Order: sequence, then C-alpha cells, then structure tokens
Amino acid sequence: MKFGKTIKLFLIDGDSNGRMTCELSNWSGKAYKIPRIRINECKDREELKSPGVYLLFGKDETGQDLVYIGEAEVVFKRLKQHLNQKDFWNEAIVFISKDENLNKAHIKYLENRLYELALSVHRYQLENSVIPI
Repeated sequence: MKFGKTIKLFLIDGDSNGRMTCELSNWSGKAYKIPRIRINECKDREELKSPGVYLLFGKDETGQDLVYIGEAEVVFKRLKQHLNQKDFWNEAIVFISKDENLNKAHIKYLENRLYELALSVHRYQLENSVIPI
C-alpha cells in the first residue's frame, strides 16, 4: 500500500527565484536552494552552520551543465569559501538534518553516493577534482 506525503516549501525571500527550504513528511532532512548572489544573506540561518552535503550548479563558457558535489561540517562556511574559489556556479542545493543527526561519516557517505549517482546519469559534467570516498 502506498501512502501520501506532504512536501512543505518555504520561500524565504517570498520569491520563487530566491532562497527556499523544502521538507518532506516523515523525513529528518531539510533541503535548501540558495542562489549564489544570496549566500551571504544566509548568515542568520543557524541550520546552515551544521554538517551537510551540497551541490553547486552552473555552466561553463560553452553552456555545458556543471555540478560540484561537496560536504562540510559547517555548510555555510564552506559555501562562502566557494564564492571566491569557484566561479562557474550560480545556485547551491544543500541537504542538512533537522534533528542534527548527521556526522562526518554520514556526510562523507552521502557525498560519495551523490557523486556516483551523478556519474551514472551523465546529466552534468562533474567539477570535482577528487573522487569523494
């Protein structure tokens, strides 16, 4: 028997092109969509100061879709570093735990799993210089 699920979207800036959060019923995770130009505005989002995995999406100069997949113990700090280190991206998707139940081993596993899935679907060119293990 299949059960329904509720998806809760919250438009942080009141704009569908701005920052948003997504929660799924009976799931302990939370997703953020953050445009690059709004990263600095997330300094007051305490949840982003926790461990998580993230994907940076953008295009290269030829229009090829690119993605970088990473993990961090403090996601917000790492995203701020990428503002200066990586130029190709224009949007970040972040996954964190609502119940603060992710540790370094969990996020390393999730990073590797996302990387392997991205490789298998051939949708994006991967920008990772090191294969996550």
